[in-house]
Amino acid sequence: MRQLRRSAVAAAVLVAMLAALAGLAGCAAPAYTYVVDSQDHAYFKVPAGWYQVPAKALASAQSVLQKAPLGAEGGPYLWSRAYAAEPDPGAVDLVSGAPVPIVYASVQSVRDWLKAGLSFDAMRDMLYPVTSQGRQQAAQEGQKFTGFDLLGGSTIASGDGIRGINELYVYDFAHVPDAFDQTVLTNTATSKLYLLLVQCSQACFAKYEPQIKAIVESFTVRGS
Repeated sequence: MRQLRRSAVAAAVLVAMLAALAGLAGCAAPAYTYVVDSQDHAYFKVPAGWYQVPAKALASAQSVLQKAPLGAEGGPYLWSRAYAAEPDPGAVDLVSGAPVPIVYASVQSVRDWLKAGLSFDAMRDMLYPVTSQGRQQAAQEGQKFTGFDLLGGSTIASGDGIRGINELYVYDFAHVPDAFDQTVLTNTATSKLYLLLVQCSQACFAKYEPQIKAIVESFTVRGS
């Protein structure tokens, strides 16, 4: 009888330990951080260990983006965030030539005169010339972009009127191939322009491909 009692006590202790371990597992830190712009109905996720880029560096990067084809024309920035796999990236690294993955997201208002002309091709050429027409025009204007390679692209449309493009392409920066995964969306009223850009060197991009894919696939804009 004493042996049975000892066995019962041991079994009870084992069950309690397993329950405690299960509770600890359930309380484990999340693998991703969700970045939410509730005002503009957009969100995406980044690996939990990534670092948010300080506002000062973000503002410096946006001054560079203002020189892009749809930068100044797109209208004022309503919201923006950036995250990097390592802390303290340079401002220029946010938009090209980063040694580690950087995700940059923004929402801009669309000026009235641009609404009618906001085509899919305009979205593709929003930052860098991606279409053949855009690259030809850039060359005519003396802009030097080398090493272009289009790896993939698609159009996006949702039931609530969100539409846009996703393009995966490569350009050389400082003689190093840099990979860009660029998503550009607009809403039903064509009043907002949503951008998600993930980029780093092509070798880095291949190394972090699963994380980058998870970020891009998580990018969601609801009708607004």
